[in-house]
Amino acid sequence: MTDAKQFYDYHSWANKRICNHIENLPEETAYQEVKSVFPSISDVLLHMCRADYIWLNVLSGVAYQEIIVGAGKFESLHGNMEAIKQHSSELESQYHDFFSRQTDLEQTVSMQHPKLGTLETTYADIILHVVNHGTYHRGNVTAMLRQLGHTGVPTDYVYYLYEKRESKG
Repeated sequence: MTDAKQFYDYHSWANKRICNHIENLPEETAYQEVKSVFPSISDVLLHMCRADYIWLNVLSGVAYQEIIVGAGKFESLHGNMEAIKQHSSELESQYHDFFSRQTDLEQTVSMQHPKLGTLETTYADIILHVVNHGTYHRGNVTAMLRQLGHTGVPTDYVYYLYEKRESKG
């Protein structure tokens, strides 16, 4: 099986492709109101960034209440694509730091949630959740781009694998 770190690398690759694609469109595209799950593309990307922050802190063993307080800092990024990209880049570095310190991603970890209770799972399962969550919301972005009259950009896992193969060759 492919390891969780490679899936995370795919997640980062796909997020960068989306952001780079949006940067090549008219600036207002990211902020235009769309009748969708989120009011704008920048709102989706902010949500994804916040979620990546939350799950990195879960992986790091930070207490739930502390994570929620820390996630509040993302409100200041609303409507600022450059700041969202910067935070995403910083989070990617922090995830890689986590990977360098965590040698066994199949290790069991216990998560506490005030409403859902305790969950015994693995670091790998949480990372796969992060990737799956990102994939879902990149689909939202693609649909929103089409509503606004723009094309999307391919971010399927197989495109990542092809690009990875090309960079080795």
